[in-house]
Amino acid sequence: MRALAHPLKWALMDVLLVQGAATSTRCAELVGESQANCSFHLRQLARYGLVEEAPTSSKKERPWRLTTVEQSWDVVQPDEHRARAAAELERVFVQYEMAKLMRWERTGHTYPTEWRRAALRAGATTWLTDEELASLAERLWEVMLTYRDRLTDPSQRPEGSRPVRLFAVGYPLPEPDGS
Repeated sequence: MRALAHPLKWALMDVLLVQGAATSTRCAELVGESQANCSFHLRQLARYGLVEEAPTSSKKERPWRLTTVEQSWDVVQPDEHRARAAAELERVFVQYEMAKLMRWERTGHTYPTEWRRAALRAGATTWLTDEELASLAERLWEVMLTYRDRLTDPSQRPEGSRPVRLFAVGYPLPEPDGS
């Protein structure tokens, strides 16, 4: 969990997700950080098995690639130490996602009309049990994974497609009495 609790690591994984493989220099260009900083964080991600060196015929370049396109963690942990680490990871993840959403809100007007119309913004409030919320989360996850093969197999990407971020949340609101 600590390996992911830094926004630059999420940015680097996003670059590798879209690019397939990239050097720390290319990552630095795309995320606006120094090559040394990107190299350090890529090595940290490799240490925890989240990225690996990609095959290359170059003697000079050292590209990296993701080992998996999915990251998940359990927010319920067996001890206080791990619970704090999970809470920090959740905080960084949500902040990173919100920063990407706000970037879209700032720049969306520059996209073609078709993409602006297709963009999804939705919110709903309803009454659910914890079991219903868990079931809904599972169903949403299944829908979001519908096109997962396109991440690792560029031949599956239709003409005119581009990377699209899907992010969903569902959480209980406080009771009216504040509890």
